[in-house]
Amino acid sequence: MKVQIVYSSLTGCTQRVANAIFNGIDVEEKSIHNLKDGAPALDGDIILLGYWGISGDPNDEMKEFLQTIRGKAVGIFCTLGYYCDTAYAHQVLESGENLVKDHNDVIGGFVCNGAVAQNLIDAQGKGGVHTPTEQKELRWEMIKNHPTAAECALAAERFNERIKMYARSKELNIPFISIL
Repeated sequence: MKVQIVYSSLTGCTQRVANAIFNGIDVEEKSIHNLKDGAPALDGDIILLGYWGISGDPNDEMKEFLQTIRGKAVGIFCTLGYYCDTAYAHQVLESGENLVKDHNDVIGGFVCNGAVAQNLIDAQGKGGVHTPTEQKELRWEMIKNHPTAAECALAAERFNERIKMYARSKELNIPFISIL
C-alpha cells in the first residue's frame, strides 16, 4: 500500500504534522510533498492531505487541489490558530472533507492548533478577524508553540490506524465504509 502525504503550510505548523505522520506511519512505500513545490502526480493508494485553515476553510491552494482528487482513500488533517476542540475547528476540517467525500473514501481526519501567521495579523488591521484583542493575544501566546509533540504523535497514530484498517478491509475484500 502506497501512501502519499500532500500538505500546504504557512507557518510551518502543518508541515510539522505532515512530517510526524510521514515518520510515524508504518508502510513500506510513502512519500511527502509540499504543495508549494507543485501538485504531485497522485499514484498512491491513500492520500493524506494537510492544510492550514482560514475563514472556516482550507487555504486557497489546498482547497483547489482537494477538488481534483478522485478515486482515492483520503485522510484530512489541518492546523488552525484557534481552539481545536470547538465547532469552528471541526468546520475547518469538515470543509476540506466536503471537497473530497463525493469522489473518494474518507478514512479519517485530524485537527490541531497551530500558530497564527504574523502576516495575517498584520494584514487584517482594525476590524478584521485577526485584529488583536487581549483575548486573542492571550490565545495566540498560548498556541504559538503548537502543534506539540503530543499532537504530532496523535496525528501519526490516527492515520497509522486508519491506514491499517483500510488495508485490512481490502485484504478481506470487504467494503471500506467512509467515515462520512
